[in-house]
Amino acid sequence: MYDGPEESSRPAYDLVIVQRAFSDGHFQVTTRVSIHLDRRGWSRSTIESCVASLTPADFHKSQRHLTRPRAWLDIYKPVFRGERLYVKFTLQEDGKRYRVLSFCGDGEEH
Repeated sequence: MYDGPEESSRPAYDLVIVQRAFSDGHFQVTTRVSIHLDRRGWSRSTIESCVASLTPADFHKSQRHLTRPRAWLDIYKPVFRGERLYVKFTLQEDGKRYRVLSFCGDGEEH
């Protein structure tokens, strides 16, 4: 079991590498995120555009993954298309693809 910090004020993943991976389509969404995207009329391209526009100032925090103790979740809160969003992702175990765990309005139930 890991005994280190549960949160960090620094991103776990290099934003340039993340943006490149997302623009190349190297990401997956959870079923919950997929359902939420459909409800909002959004698509994978919405996520790609949002991630492409992220800046270091949009970073909120990193937190340890609950079921993969060596993995981290990066959380960003960008303003995208006039709305503050809550975007959370992690690097998959294959080390090549990211998994989007949250993509919604900040504070929005999904």
